[in-house]
Amino acid sequence: MTKWGYAINQWKAGFTGFARLEQHERALKVTSACGFDAIELSAGTGRWDPMGRPENILINFGSVDHFKLKLRDWGIRRVASLFLDPLQMSFEELHHGLDCSDPDHQALLLQQAEVFARFLAEVDGEVLVVRALPPYGRHGGLSAERQAAAAACWNAVGAMTAALGVKTVLHLDALSALRGMDEVEAWLQQLDPATVGLALDTAELTIAGHDVTAWYRRFQARVWHIHLKDALAVDTDGEYRAPNAERALMLAGGQRAIPRWFGELGSGLVDWTAFMTALRETGYAGWLIVESDKGPAPQAAAMMQNAWTVRHVLQPLLA
Repeated sequence: MTKWGYAINQWKAGFTGFARLEQHERALKVTSACGFDAIELSAGTGRWDPMGRPENILINFGSVDHFKLKLRDWGIRRVASLFLDPLQMSFEELHHGLDCSDPDHQALLLQQAEVFARFLAEVDGEVLVVRALPPYGRHGGLSAERQAAAAACWNAVGAMTAALGVKTVLHLDALSALRGMDEVEAWLQQLDPATVGLALDTAELTIAGHDVTAWYRRFQARVWHIHLKDALAVDTDGEYRAPNAERALMLAGGQRAIPRWFGELGSGLVDWTAFMTALRETGYAGWLIVESDKGPAPQAAAMMQNAWTVRHVLQPLLA
């Protein structure tokens, strides 16, 4: 049976915004009011992010058990998953970003992943979602050696999380160093199919120029987790190759000054009828995590629009 949740990343944790516990409480009550009783957390860093680190959960809630009780008070039944981007800096692990394709980074990356995997196990979460690969612009693509190193890294993380009862899934984004389905399929052959799966992101793959339904049908045996959001444009000029594409393209819009890459469900380029039909026909039973990634304020409005589309469009397509 398919399970629905909502990613908390839309609420923009940071130094000055969404840093107080009462802001999280209000956001999660809105999430519940929109009909979602499961959430995906985002790994953070620093004391201004009450739910981004297990240490902060203990500081703000006293214990993991009390955290779970408070979530239920706010209408959230469970934590489904947690997203970790090791390329983001971490005050706690004392690094400025970890590259899974660099063997020198892997011991610390495994240590950081274990912190969150153990937390997920404690809160009865199921899935650790990790950014699969560095952006293309960092290395100009990945050599065979770097591909093998990345696979070895995620195999180690997958074995570690499996021992804790948590799944590891790899999230390929619009800037990923591996692009084509053939090269992704070849890389997957180096990954343990018992412990490492894929997280399919409908918008990220669309921005990268893929048909998400074709992608899903090709890799459906390895797809254990799905992020649902719409895409408002495609990177038709290959700007993902730029070393600074994370900012110049995804944040600033690139040469065409795209105002928003991500949109609410049903507002963009994803063929939801074809995609949801494919999920139904293949019996997909993992999590469907709705996102409002980089959405405009007020965030609650985007969530309400997505909730309507889930209830009246997407869910009927699964029936």
